[in-house]
Amino acid sequence: MDVVFQDASRDRREQERQQVFRHKFVAETPPWYHGAIHLGFTLLTTGVAMWLCWTRIHNAGLEWLLVVPIALFGNWIEWAAHRYILHRPVKGLEMIYKRHCTVHHQFFTHHDLTYHALPPALLLGVIISANAGYITVFTMAAYYLMYEGLHTLSHLDDARHPYLKYIPLINTVRRMHTIHHVLGFMQTRNFNLTFPICDALFGTSDLDRGLVGTLFNGNSNEHMRRDLLPHDPGIAVPQLDGSGSEAPKTV
Repeated sequence: MDVVFQDASRDRREQERQQVFRHKFVAETPPWYHGAIHLGFTLLTTGVAMWLCWTRIHNAGLEWLLVVPIALFGNWIEWAAHRYILHRPVKGLEMIYKRHCTVHHQFFTHHDLTYHALPPALLLGVIISANAGYITVFTMAAYYLMYEGLHTLSHLDDARHPYLKYIPLINTVRRMHTIHHVLGFMQTRNFNLTFPICDALFGTSDLDRGLVGTLFNGNSNEHMRRDLLPHDPGIAVPQLDGSGSEAPKTV
């Protein structure tokens, strides 16, 4: 996906830095680690948890309505954690913030993006029913798989997977995550990693659209906020740029 929000010199500097960081990171990665094994383990353990819960749900009726608020809560959790923990230094959680900003946002930039359920379930199981507890775990596990799946799709190469830009909702998720990986926007825009519900509701979307328009925006930059679109926002990123001395640019 072509994203042009900065001047050519900044783009070139970011691309060179990304390549240097990638080569160093890959060289220092233990030889026993493989992304496919990591993904397979995640799918296996989450899938087993969903199967165990599914086999224990019996004669559930209105209890299935719990799926909606649990999924919406999950959407808020991913948005809030991404916005307030992964991109802000919170006392006691600095290592999470540092790893996300100095590894994930260095290895993946917009130039090249290629690549906890038990307590609430127990509470609902006691307050409502055993079915409610199992449905809670099942829904949260399913949401986690969707989260991992959509995030993975957001980092697939456009040239090798051109069909993804034609799939509604998925093309929106991929576009918004690409914008999030513009280094100047990563602390202010597009914090949802799945569907941008909270980004639309809480004003952190880069789009000037309502909820429905945002969800089905697709690949287009037509509705991008005018104050973001044709120039480099010049937002300092000190944890990536050292002193962060770049001054904001004016139109």
